[in-house]
Amino acid sequence: MVSFILLIAITPILRYNAPMNLSFRPQNIPPEERPIQVILASQSVGRKGLLEKLGIIFRALITHVDEDAIINKDPYKTIKARAEAKAQEVIKNPRLYNLPSEGRMLLIAADSMAVLGNTTFGRTHDKEETKAQIKNLMGKTHIFATAVTIMFINNGIVKKTWESLTKTKVSMKKMTPAELDAYVNRYDFSRFAAGYSINELPWDCIKKIDGSYTNVIGLPFEELLPVLRKLEIIK
Repeated sequence: MVSFILLIAITPILRYNAPMNLSFRPQNIPPEERPIQVILASQSVGRKGLLEKLGIIFRALITHVDEDAIINKDPYKTIKARAEAKAQEVIKNPRLYNLPSEGRMLLIAADSMAVLGNTTFGRTHDKEETKAQIKNLMGKTHIFATAVTIMFINNGIVKKTWESLTKTKVSMKKMTPAELDAYVNRYDFSRFAAGYSINELPWDCIKKIDGSYTNVIGLPFEELLPVLRKLEIIK
């Protein structure tokens, strides 16, 4: 009986009608005041890595554009047309790409290639094709070009479009057959334009870069950062 009395004494009194201090974020924020959603129309590891370095929250998606069907005699017009086609594909099919009908969005689409003379070097499909492309580039200076199409969309309407083409001269030394074999066996070359990534090649393979470094990764900051700052996505 004593233990029962003590238990009653130390048990706290529960008050079910006590007020609760709760706060909720307003849900009726006007679309024009919501944060700008950044959408990257690419699954490029390099491009995603660059946006991550900026600390930007973004969504990456894959477009259904048949890039190989877009060809122009001028390689640079080909690159620009492919970047624009990716952006237009997303804009024209908002439901397919799960785009909200309200709010502000920034769509970033890009395409990259290495150009040597009139020959273009895009993504490769197997080891032998990769070796052949890199052999053609070794010991020479080629142009690595990236076309970027950026669209600012407000409530489903394109309000502003930025287009650019950035070229960087890249000088590559010759690799030994053993170095080339080691490269194609170690990395997923199919992800990269011209079959190489400047971040994953042997460090001494690139002799010189004349121009934008981030362009060779696939997204030139010289073109992107002014847009992000103008829209106050970054400071």
